[in-house]
Amino acid sequence: MYKIPVKIDGIERRKRSTGLLHIVAGFFLIANAGTYFRQMNFENFGLVLPFYLVAAASLFYGFFRKRFDPSVLFNHWVRLLQFLSFSALAIVFLNFSKGPQIIGLLLWAIITLFLMFTERKVFHDTFMQVKPDGIHVPGYLRNNVVPWAIIENFVVRADYVTILRRDQKYVQVETLHDIGMQEVEQINQFSKQHIDQFAPKVVLP
Repeated sequence: MYKIPVKIDGIERRKRSTGLLHIVAGFFLIANAGTYFRQMNFENFGLVLPFYLVAAASLFYGFFRKRFDPSVLFNHWVRLLQFLSFSALAIVFLNFSKGPQIIGLLLWAIITLFLMFTERKVFHDTFMQVKPDGIHVPGYLRNNVVPWAIIENFVVRADYVTILRRDQKYVQVETLHDIGMQEVEQINQFSKQHIDQFAPKVVLP
């Protein structure tokens, strides 16, 4: 099996939107923590403080992630704190709030839980994998497998990868960094062997 680090447009957009989603989550936490604090007549600030701290961490991470966490080591933990905060606020709001606010908090809890898992894959698993069963193209939730039987040609160069299917459709993506020529030759040789194995047989008259 070979791994090729690739740049997928949809995944790159998800990476760029991560900071914005942290900022939105932070402001939504501040608004709902403020509502909770007002319901307690601005007393027992210690009960509200954890929500404000998570909101502050979300805003800071959203604005400065690229500078302080370029390898995205803490994204998962910030999302976990957001999920726990929204879930706890939803439970607390059951005592004094009506449906819409609770539903909004539950929706954000679900969203942050979903992001917690999908963003981990987005940031850490953007590899095209060349395996005996086909080409595995990275996606949000799982890899999409293009079997060798429908591939007419597979070309790996130092800066991009091209999959040409037998129905004349093709996929072309950039590599995240240059691949060594020796590895390129090995991948091309491996893929050619499997493509030839499934190539249509020509019957001579």
